[in-house]
Amino acid sequence: MRRPDRTVADWIAEGLETMALHCSCGHYATVTLADLPPRLTRTRLGQNARCAECGKRGAQVMRDMKAHYAEMEAESSFSATYPGTKP
Repeated sequence: MRRPDRTVADWIAEGLETMALHCSCGHYATVTLADLPPRLTRTRLGQNARCAECGKRGAQVMRDMKAHYAEMEAESSFSATYPGTKP
């Protein structure tokens, strides 16, 4: 049986504050979860997103790894460089 899509409210309950959107053109953006409707799902967020660079609708939605690495570094001695950024 297929598990229901997680919602913005589920992500916030997990402690996430942002999500990352990636367009097929290579553009990357983050969205603040507090600014989104609580019942919005990953699928609907990805389908409804419009790229600010190319104008294409639809994006891959995933965890904001920049925020994840920053949180890990703050909690421990772990240090990582996010691809595409300077150390």
